[in-house]
Amino acid sequence: MAEDGPMKKVIPGKESTLPNPYSKHFDRSQDSISLSKLEYESSEKNRVKFGKFACHPSLLLTRKVVGLLMAITALGGVVAPFHPLARPTLMILLWIPLLIISIGPGFYAAEKAMTALTLRSSLWKQEAIIEGVKRDMTAEPGMDRIKAGLNDIRLHNATATILAFISIFLLIVAAGLEPNGLAYNLVLLVTLTSSLALSFHAIFTSDSMKKLGDELPYLVMHSPTHHPTKLDTILGDLVYAHLDPDHSLLWNIWESELPESLLPGVDKKQARERLLYLLHLNNQGNLNDEETMSELKEFIKPMELDSLLFDESAPFNWVKLQRLIQHARAWQIEVFDLLDRLQNDLLSGASSITKSPWRMDIAMADNCSTRNGDLFIALNNQTKEDRHLKVEVIVPGGIPESQVHRFELVSCPAPAGPVSITDPLVEDALDWMPKYLERGIVLWIGVAWNENVKGRRNVQVILRDDDENVIDSRIIKTEVLAGESTHTKQRLKRMLQARKRGESELPFSEKSTSTS
Repeated sequence: MAEDGPMKKVIPGKESTLPNPYSKHFDRSQDSISLSKLEYESSEKNRVKFGKFACHPSLLLTRKVVGLLMAITALGGVVAPFHPLARPTLMILLWIPLLIISIGPGFYAAEKAMTALTLRSSLWKQEAIIEGVKRDMTAEPGMDRIKAGLNDIRLHNATATILAFISIFLLIVAAGLEPNGLAYNLVLLVTLTSSLALSFHAIFTSDSMKKLGDELPYLVMHSPTHHPTKLDTILGDLVYAHLDPDHSLLWNIWESELPESLLPGVDKKQARERLLYLLHLNNQGNLNDEETMSELKEFIKPMELDSLLFDESAPFNWVKLQRLIQHARAWQIEVFDLLDRLQNDLLSGASSITKSPWRMDIAMADNCSTRNGDLFIALNNQTKEDRHLKVEVIVPGGIPESQVHRFELVSCPAPAGPVSITDPLVEDALDWMPKYLERGIVLWIGVAWNENVKGRRNVQVILRDDDENVIDSRIIKTEVLAGESTHTKQRLKRMLQARKRGESELPFSEKSTSTS
């Protein structure tokens, strides 16, 4: 037999002549990150898909009603055991699919949400979300509440699954028993109890189901427990204070890159306030898309508008920024009452603008749950010099009863008379509002009352200068409640409305143009 050739011997210490099956650029750590990214993207896709299905109104209604219908069936089996429609065997074929449809999507979405959270945290640690940025997302303030919220939803789903399984199992047991017997009636009565428990549980936990399927998964579940007492730039600082830990870093990066999109000579802070204010007015319907774009082009480079506001894959664009503004409004609607009053005063040329050297406005919720509330004080120095001021907050029966805050207020001379909302020739409200927002101050002060305090209470705010002269004094009333109020449910409703805005089409896109 002819030999193909001499056999090659592998000599120890020498390089193998066998071909390398991997690329010279192959890196197992990079391959692991790629797999984690793919798994994260898959989990995110399924989380959003099944979450939106789970929080659909018709499915939420089915989830609430199916337990009640099962209870009626069990009761019918006790009252009319020999009626054909009361036979448990016939109804099991209906209840099993309904329970799977009503509980399954929420269960799967919540599990995928937790998987996505774990994977995203891991990718942040491996610098795979933003190159060169490494952070421990789960260790940041507020993330513990987000994880607790997700675990609560998973617990609700587990409870619903157990109650559904018990009800179905008991109906199957009843199908094998003699109708109208003692055991038969006892099993159906227990089924009645578990089915009603399933229905009531679905009713009380429906709000948590509505949080699933969000494009920004942690925003609705985040509770802003940490915030500055002084908001230097009202809209920007307010939006940032209500961002979840995951988006706060992305916001800092977006804000640091914003000056690159601005026209020369434009102040960064005023530009940010003006951008957010214009998007807020657009969302409220005070400005249409074309008017908003025209105003934006006055301080943003036209070539940068697409990347800044119309990139669907960007962390923040036109609709996402509007969603964040509306989300902050859902939490602190009183601050936006201050903004509306400031705008109205500028448009009407109110005496607080045109005749007073100082402007102070205060706002507080009508009801303060669990004897806690937030007081907002908006201040503007309309003189020609920067001034040091002192604000004293007096809360009778409060903890504490008196608070004093000192600060310097930058000069912001007021317009001589009323201004128009838009005017191409002279400074209009869209020019004056960013000045007032950037140069003014909003104090965000937490107030609390003693355990024995409840009912209608007064809060007094006194503005003094360095010489202790009283410049202005105001009193606001609020209802102090010992327990929870409907304020939390109303806030969630506003947050879900903001979420709908964040899922709408970008203006001036092909889809929105074809739709219109």
